[in-house]
Amino acid sequence: MSKVVAEDLENNQFSSLVQFLISTSSGPLVQHGKVISITGITRKKVKFLLHKFLHANHLSQYRVLDTTTAFEIVHIKPEAQKGKRLERHKPLKHPVPYGPPIPYLSGVVKPRLTIEWQGKPPGERTGYRK
Repeated sequence: MSKVVAEDLENNQFSSLVQFLISTSSGPLVQHGKVISITGITRKKVKFLLHKFLHANHLSQYRVLDTTTAFEIVHIKPEAQKGKRLERHKPLKHPVPYGPPIPYLSGVVKPRLTIEWQGKPPGERTGYRK
């Protein structure tokens, strides 16, 4: 026997939950207020059906909590309190890892076009295998 406690749901949502469970489950249902007792199907199947109901009715602000005694459908997003202002934090600044940037010196430094050898140029490579 599994119990479903849906006190956070509104009346029309609760009545549609009861109709959904009646149509999808094969076991008998007993309703006491906003508590539903289901017999004849496993707890895993009941939890699956509750998730399916919430998804099908676009109730993303509700979740199913699996306690030892019952499944509870709870509202997870509290309503915004009137008169209370949310604080916004300033964006974090990235630390400078290598110090200040060096300005680009395109007009001052020109690359050398010729390469001068200091010493002997590299010789011909001889084969190492004999």
